[in-house]
Amino acid sequence: MISQTSEYALRAAVFLAARNTENPASALEISDATRVPVGYLQKILRMLAKHKILTAHRGTNGGFNLAKLPTAISVLDILKASDTVIARIERCPLGIKGHTKLCSLHRLIDQELARSESTFASTSLADLVDGVGGIRPLCDPTGRLPTSVELTTSSVQKTPKSKAR
Repeated sequence: MISQTSEYALRAAVFLAARNTENPASALEISDATRVPVGYLQKILRMLAKHKILTAHRGTNGGFNLAKLPTAISVLDILKASDTVIARIERCPLGIKGHTKLCSLHRLIDQELARSESTFASTSLADLVDGVGGIRPLCDPTGRLPTSVELTTSSVQKTPKSKAR
């Protein structure tokens, strides 16, 4: 339902929304923080700038900022800018002539698609940054993705590895 491009666009937008600075972030900085390949990310950032989600700044201190406040940018805005469409079901997908209305199966699917679209439209980047429980999506408390997971010895039992012979 959501393309890889849209996932990457959402990661970049959430990262920018979480930053506590007005200084533009470089594509490399965003790439490093979101784990999106920089070459592909640059195309996505330009696309988001074209759709007035981001502002691009040229020069040695250039980079990208959100074009609006995080409260004014919805998840649906990002999805539309990155060419993800929530395809609603308007008529029988099987082409059955007698089906002038949606059958119960396709009506249910369409209702859930409508609900997803409504949720995406009513969820802002600020909502994602200040998520339930104070946990930021994709990011650690500094706004970066974790690069490793720490395991404590009390939660993991160590077993000796057997050597292959």
